[in-house]
This record gives sequence, structure tokens and C-alpha cells, in this order.
Amino acid sequence: MVTYHMKLIFFFILIFPFSIFSQISLSDLDKYRAFSNPDEKSIIDTGTNFCNEYFANKKSVLVQDNKSFKNFFLCKFSKKRNRFYIYMLSQSRDENKSLKKLCMDVIRKWPWVADHMDLNLNFQSKEYLNGFYIENIFNNKILNFTNNLENDSRLINNEINTIILENRDLYTLDNEKNNNLIKKEIKKLNRVYKKILSSDESNLDKLIKEELNKIVRYKIFINDTSNFISYSCNWSPGKGLDPYVKREKFSEFENS
Repeated sequence: MVTYHMKLIFFFILIFPFSIFSQISLSDLDKYRAFSNPDEKSIIDTGTNFCNEYFANKKSVLVQDNKSFKNFFLCKFSKKRNRFYIYMLSQSRDENKSLKKLCMDVIRKWPWVADHMDLNLNFQSKEYLNGFYIENIFNNKILNFTNNLENDSRLINNEINTIILENRDLYTLDNEKNNNLIKKEIKKLNRVYKKILSSDESNLDKLIKEELNKIVRYKIFINDTSNFISYSCNWSPGKGLDPYVKREKFSEFENS
């Protein structure tokens, strides 16, 4: 059932400038999009999945001298707290370092993450967050067009062929219906293509970027095995590399 709140969101997005409706949460946007089109993908689910895939693909380059894998970051959205966490589980405590120093040393090993805490670099796009920008995604992929006609045409044709193959079970003896299904997907693809090449931020892009700046949190769990205590180091985008440290069990975080 559509709430009065969701109707207001729709009205604001159509009528008022970005600054007026910048308080809309990602959950609100997902609700509105699901109402306006039940087939729309969730911004939160898509962004979370892309984020986890990004860090999972980084595991292959994080091998220590003993050939064991280092820890890597995971991504989780907390609906209860309206927070998007990018966290590491976990790091053993080094008694020769303070918790803050240990956490800062760990996160500096991930410069593409550490940069997000630098206010002067906060304008940079973070690849692991690109999945939230739903208008740039087609068929569960973040497309990268180059404005090179030959390369872009090849990519577009490949995507069209993929769509045809993936939807073959939906085709019937009605060729007109089949063609309309393909045309609908091609129209979506062309819309994504034009948007990416324009390099313009849509109102939806601006909303998502503004919200991510407010809700993203970085977290590293530290295990003190000698004293059976665990801690977490916490950062916010643009707030510097000096973390906020607190005692925290992973189980408590998972229930947040």
C-alpha cells in the first residue's frame, strides 16, 4: 500500500530542486521505485552486492609472505541504523602498537579506501560504491563506455546478444511480442549509454551521493586474544584517518 510519505517523495522529486529533497533516505528511494515499477532493482541491494563483489575480487592481490590471505573488507547495510558499513573481520591486536596506530596502519594498506577519509579527496568516485548509482547499471553490470564509437558499439552489441540469450525462455511464437521485449531492453541500454557519455549527474545520482556521504561507515574489528576482548575502529568519509575506537563484539554489530 502506498503511504502518504511516498506520495510526497514523488511530488518533491518532480517539483522541487535537489536541496529540498536531499533528506530522502535510500530506503525511501527503494520504496518509491518499487511502487512506481515493481521490476526496479533495489538501490541498497544492488549497491551492497556490487560492493562485496569488488572486495571479493581484491582477495587475489592480498597475499602475505606466508602465502596466506590477508583480511579483506565486507559490505553491509543496516536498516535499523540507516548505515552502510564497510568492515574488516578481523585483525589481531599488536601489543607493540596502540589500537589507533594499528588500525591506521591497516587501513593505509587499502589506499582506495583510506582516501575516502581525506576531505580533500572526498570528491573522488569510489569504485566499490558505484553499484548504488542504479541509472548506470544495465543487466546487473556497471557499464564503462569510452565515447569510442567502435568500442562502444561492440559493447552495446555484446549486451544486446546477452539479453537475447538470457531471455530466450520468455520468447513465444508471437514475434511482435518478442521484438517488443528486445526493443524495451535496447531502449534501457541506450538510456544508460547516453547518461554515461553525458557525464552529467542526475537528481537521483545527487541524492544517492549525498546520502552515501552521510551513512557510509568504515570499521575494523580488532581481537585481543590475550584478554579475550574485541574492539572496533570506526571512520566516516572526510573525517580523517584518526579512528574512533570502542569495545565491540562482532555479534553486537551483526544485530545492529
